[in-house]
Amino acid sequence: MVSRMKWVVLAPLALSLAACESSSRLGSLLSDSGYRAPPAPTAPPPAPPPLTPAPSSSVESSSLPPPPGASSAGNAPIDPSLPAPGQTGGVATAPGAPGLNAPRNPPPQTATAPAVPAAPAAPSRTGLIGNWSVSESSGAKCRITLSSAPKLDLYGAGTSGCQSKELQRVNAWELAGSEVILYEPGGGVVARLRQAGGQNYSGATAKSGAPVTLSK
Repeated sequence: MVSRMKWVVLAPLALSLAACESSSRLGSLLSDSGYRAPPAPTAPPPAPPPLTPAPSSSVESSSLPPPPGASSAGNAPIDPSLPAPGQTGGVATAPGAPGLNAPRNPPPQTATAPAVPAAPAAPSRTGLIGNWSVSESSGAKCRITLSSAPKLDLYGAGTSGCQSKELQRVNAWELAGSEVILYEPGGGVVARLRQAGGQNYSGATAKSGAPVTLSK
């Protein structure tokens, strides 16, 4: 009876010793064969912290541009048939730009020179032939006749009713360029006259310098 009890007590101990010896042998065998036990599983990484939502910003409707097709006053729709500002007849024109009917290249404006009065026609010998009224320096008037009758190298002339002694001696005349020259007997010059416009000639006597005017 005692021997059975010893056997019951020693049997588990013997089994545990045998198990330890077998495990040590198995470990030595496994170490020699290069076998490595798989690593122990690691804990999963911690989850990232939750994202915080961005703060919501309130936008005022007055700061937003009006939608297409709405006007600035009360967001009323724009009538497409009406021309927009800066447009003429449905075609946009830039401020200050000429209209559609304006010529693109207007003709250059030429400055008109002031009208110049025509120069009087040069006197002619045939135009001087005839009777003329003479105005003397004293204010008296007399007459002179310029004829086409040749007199030496000149043409015949004569006065009537003149108070000036110089004019009373006129007996010939000629046209030298645009100058009318009156002569006395012997070829002396009595007076020289130039055209003063139209049928008027003015000058002065050669000796006294008194003014003389011929007119028709």
